[in-house]
Amino acid sequence: MRRVFTALLLASSFALIAAARPPAPKATATPLPAALPSARPKLPLVVVYPFDFSTDMRSDTGTRTAQLYISQMNAAGGVDALQGPATVKRANYLDYAKSLTAAYYVAGYMTPLGGGVSLVEQVVDTSTGTIILAATAQIQSFEDATSQAITIRDGIVAREQSKAQAFAEASAQATPAPLASNEANIGGGIAGLFKHRGRQTPDPQATAIVKPAKGIFVVRVGGSSSSVLLNDATSALYAALNQHYAARKTHSGGDAAKLANTICGADRNNTVATGTLSSKSVRRGFFSRTQYGFVLDVYTCFGARLAETSGDGDSVQSAVSAAVAAYVADHPQNG
Repeated sequence: MRRVFTALLLASSFALIAAARPPAPKATATPLPAALPSARPKLPLVVVYPFDFSTDMRSDTGTRTAQLYISQMNAAGGVDALQGPATVKRANYLDYAKSLTAAYYVAGYMTPLGGGVSLVEQVVDTSTGTIILAATAQIQSFEDATSQAITIRDGIVAREQSKAQAFAEASAQATPAPLASNEANIGGGIAGLFKHRGRQTPDPQATAIVKPAKGIFVVRVGGSSSSVLLNDATSALYAALNQHYAARKTHSGGDAAKLANTICGADRNNTVATGTLSSKSVRRGFFSRTQYGFVLDVYTCFGARLAETSGDGDSVQSAVSAAVAAYVADHPQNG
């Protein structure tokens, strides 16, 4: 009897366990995704090479000057400046900067001048290999050098902002205008997309610049400035003239009036242009800046002077552009 009772008790326990409702699972809160840190805007990378210098200066002058520029440019923000190795030759500056995907590189040359230093500096856009900023200044103190570094930084930042604005404007023009509400209503069927559409006005086509038939040869610029600045002035002269005329470079240098006949050869429907670059130091407050002057001379193929115009500016490019603008205003067909 006892064994029967025990068996019945066990059977009833199993039945109660089987009939009991399983506990409801507890809801687990889904953790919210952590906010990702905002990406840091990519700054234009600028390689600053040790400045070249004359032999009568300390051997570490060029490297120390580059380090000063880098520290001041990075402190001002807007760029990411780093030092280029002293082992890189000037002829390889562009290739090395491109290998780092740098947007610009800075190079310069220093010579003693009185109690200070005369500094020539250039900023090159690696995407085109052209000089976008060139300056000459007299450095008398640490503050002068700092000011020049900030000027370089400001020029790069301004160029980057201009490029960004141009890209934004181009993107805005390329974005199609939104459709009217009746055209955007797809529920009306395919026919509804065309039923009320008015005649579209064709986009205006860009007008090609038609240059006059008379072209212009560009002879190397002369003057007492350094060969680097004369090269810059010659390039700036060609670029400015080529915007308005069919300009062609020559490898000639010297008296353009005497060389004109040889330069033109049998192609007489041309003129010959050259110029003279000059500079002077201008005091502005506590700092000295270099102002440039450029005299543009244009000759016929027979060597006769056709025109002489001049321009001034804070850079070689601006002085040349001012002189060319004056010539273009008087000679839209190039004489």
